[in-house]
Amino acid sequence: MISKFWKSKEKKIIFHKNKLNIIENIDKNAKEIPDNPALLFDNGKNIKKYSYLELEKEINKFSNLLNSLKIKENSRVFIFLPKCPEVYISILSIIKQGSIAIPLFEAFKKEGLELRLKKGDADVLITNKKLYKRFKKIKPKINLKVLIIDDKKYKNLLKKQSIEFKPILKNKKDTAFMIFTSSTAGTPVAGIEISHYSIVQQYFTAELVLNLKKSKKYWCTAHPGWVTGMVYGILAPLSIGSSVYVYEPHFDAKKWINFIKKNKIQVIYTAPTALRLLRDKIKKSDLKSIENICSVGEALTETIFSHYKKLGIEINDTYWQTETGAIVIASYPGLKKKKASIGKAIPGIKAYLKNEVIALKPDFPSLMTGIYKHKKMYKSYFKNNLFITNDMAELKNNYFYFKQRKDDIIKTSGERVSPIEIENILMKHKKVKEAAVIGIPDKLKGQIIKAFIVLNGKGDKKLKKELSLFVKKEYAGHSYPKIIEFIDKLPKTNSGKIIRMKLRKN
Repeated sequence: MISKFWKSKEKKIIFHKNKLNIIENIDKNAKEIPDNPALLFDNGKNIKKYSYLELEKEINKFSNLLNSLKIKENSRVFIFLPKCPEVYISILSIIKQGSIAIPLFEAFKKEGLELRLKKGDADVLITNKKLYKRFKKIKPKINLKVLIIDDKKYKNLLKKQSIEFKPILKNKKDTAFMIFTSSTAGTPVAGIEISHYSIVQQYFTAELVLNLKKSKKYWCTAHPGWVTGMVYGILAPLSIGSSVYVYEPHFDAKKWINFIKKNKIQVIYTAPTALRLLRDKIKKSDLKSIENICSVGEALTETIFSHYKKLGIEINDTYWQTETGAIVIASYPGLKKKKASIGKAIPGIKAYLKNEVIALKPDFPSLMTGIYKHKKMYKSYFKNNLFITNDMAELKNNYFYFKQRKDDIIKTSGERVSPIEIENILMKHKKVKEAAVIGIPDKLKGQIIKAFIVLNGKGDKKLKKELSLFVKKEYAGHSYPKIIEFIDKLPKTNSGKIIRMKLRKN
């Protein structure tokens, strides 16, 4: 049952009695602010812009193309492309046409691609010539329709399509898009289903937390293959009427800073990893146009928060999961910041701690409606009328302090230790660039702490001892790394999360 609070937030979303389409507010913007910039793409060489009216026309043409190819409503359409205009347009078109958009990150190789196409029962694959080569390696072949966006046949077909298309209305709980979760915490790869009704919460949180408004210059650095890029890189900002900026090439600190300055970006939504990599190069003058920076995907350390505060920006941390479909806890503009806190439950969300784990009352619009072909897994998230996140935290004066995934907590000599707390201490040492901490089996203590460290410069045995003593002195006499390994880089997902499973295999 959806709470009265969320019922009141439906007013900003277009409804037809109980039916809707998640993208219909974009059509509204095409009528009300037709010439306002909707999307701007920078591929490092060229700039491509779309006004809201131009975007609507492109979406409609693609939706008509899907129908002309006899792709039926409710088809499961996978998008396997780099961060380019066709990703954004095709996702919106698929949803408008009444089918289910399933974006994939471009880095997946043959095995990763095959696994997701099969698990998701793909009907259609949208890709380009380069990435199609990976699909061709799959044997036996998966029987589906393939659209290759840089093929002449596709381009000619698209040109012939009408620029008029009425959105297909769906029931509230119908799936609009599906996102495959990464298996960083040992969970199987599974498709999380998010409904059309989720836009109510996505719109509200983009206004409240990201502080988005019409025409505000906004940059979400995530690829649409991940839930952040899908929800807050496409659906929410374009529904509000913001101007969405997209930098297509991979991370480069100087180029990112130049992109911010050149476009006078006002709001940024990115991972703490990116903020950390920018730290040594970004200056106060580079952030002149910035009104709000929000972080997502991993813990925001005190070190990073303090550094940007000196530059005049208090970063707003956000907490949510693919499964929640939108932000549920955040440190949003206007809320007093607490060091190392992810903030408070946003209005409309009731959040609790149950056995140190964040639990939510499941009465909010964006909560997943299912896990594709995994009913048992879906049901396992719900206990005693609560949605259990499996993320551990502390709660002080209604402020949440994220600790770790439940299955990543270290128990050494009977004491529970959060890896993030140890990592935060290590990051304060001038020689440490990045750090990740895990527990490894030990006959005497159950587990001992091992730290993987990326250094600023070179390291030796003397430095390892120095770092262990540094944690011992700054944190606790019992909770310090007994083993330290220097590595060139930490294994991470593309959203910036550390893949601890890979570290455990070392």
